[in-house]
Amino acid sequence: MSGIVFESLLSDFTIKNPYKDFSEELHRVEIRKDPLLGDTSIYNPFLKDKARFFFGDNDPELIRKLVEDSAGTCIFCGEKVEKNTPYYPADLLPEGRIRVGEALLFPNLFSVGKYHPVVSLSKAHFLKLSEFSPELIGNGLAAASQFLNRVYSVDFSVPYSVINANYLFPAGASLVHPHLQILVTPVAYSYHGRLIDACNTYYQKFGSCYHTDLIDEEKRTGLRYITQQGKWHWMTAFSPMGSNEVIAVHEGEGDFALLSDEDLKSLSDGISKVLSFYEDLGHLSFNYSIFSLRKSHPTEGFRCLLKIINRQNLYQNYRNDDYFLQKMLQSELIINLPEELAEKLRAFFKKE
Repeated sequence: MSGIVFESLLSDFTIKNPYKDFSEELHRVEIRKDPLLGDTSIYNPFLKDKARFFFGDNDPELIRKLVEDSAGTCIFCGEKVEKNTPYYPADLLPEGRIRVGEALLFPNLFSVGKYHPVVSLSKAHFLKLSEFSPELIGNGLAAASQFLNRVYSVDFSVPYSVINANYLFPAGASLVHPHLQILVTPVAYSYHGRLIDACNTYYQKFGSCYHTDLIDEEKRTGLRYITQQGKWHWMTAFSPMGSNEVIAVHEGEGDFALLSDEDLKSLSDGISKVLSFYEDLGHLSFNYSIFSLRKSHPTEGFRCLLKIINRQNLYQNYRNDDYFLQKMLQSELIINLPEELAEKLRAFFKKE
């Protein structure tokens, strides 16, 4: 029996609007709770018309200048990526780095975990979101998979791994150049740990995997389910943790290191489509994370999970898209309803 409940609370209230001669105006706020973790997100339909106020428009001239000014000193560009990035010791990687197509994996000089490699994804210093091709993304994920398998062969103390992307400064990137960051650690960092614990608790209580139940429930309702590509199921999040969040769940595997070439290809194709969709919405910056748990770890009911969001646009004096609601209350503001977002994305995934 599925234990998934899509819980929301509606609150109605009135204000006297000064822009309508102080006439009374009815407002409604919807608070949604994530079915697994209980994390809250808030939707107010009045804010939908203010999306441009929240995100602004990308400034092409500012972006052009940013790209040009940063290209000259970028250590990921041209021959500098070979000369100015570190190697792993031979007992971990005999060749020191991993190259797959244009993707090059090497150690991070400023690690925040036991294993924290960076993957430079492309020769190009800057890409529009529609230029993140399945091949470029797939090469980066293949390099991550090779690295993870190598680490697993020599170190049994690190069951937790996450593949991450920050693109451009609003997403927290310190470099313009497209890249990934991978964390492989002996301790699950906060959200990852909560996710694993909640999946295990759900399995113990209901005898089934939360994410496979989620797939079944979302397919049944059809409200947020987008499509299936290979063994990946794509949907929007009922209670998102970021702007225009899209998730993908692998139907059977929880360990990224064990994904097949076809799994990585399907995942890369889907990520590429979502990024093109974000560009179509007028966005340029994004984050995504792929959560993984080593197969040998005893926790039950976990599946590989991708979560991808767009971030603030680039213009002079842009506002941060996180404020007290996100950082201190750890709740998210919904601008576009997940159900409406899924409807648009279904058409986008059908494009070739």
